[in-house]
Amino acid sequence: MLTDLQRIEHMIENAELLLSFSTDITEAEYASSVEKQYAMKFAFVMLGEDAASISEELKLKYPSIPWQSIKGMRNIIAHDYDKTDKEFIWDAVIKEMEPLRQKLLQIKSELEKNI
Repeated sequence: MLTDLQRIEHMIENAELLLSFSTDITEAEYASSVEKQYAMKFAFVMLGEDAASISEELKLKYPSIPWQSIKGMRNIIAHDYDKTDKEFIWDAVIKEMEPLRQKLLQIKSELEKNI
């Protein structure tokens, strides 16, 4: 079983992947690239898997992280993938991913201090 620290590290990795997938491309290029769309969807699924497995204690300690929303997005992509709107995913990456990554890095730093 993975620790909260390991889960946070995985979340950071997937956030960074999502950011890298959106670097140096336009929304139109993303919309026309099935590969980019699938890559982003998979990274969101992985992000949600880790978010869902974070301890309740840590979730309560860091309420600024939208744990339930991240898990919910994972569920929509994994189970209702035909309803997944590619523009919604693009917007989530462009608007939300860097702030999320920054918060996760701070949590990681705090967890590492307690080791």
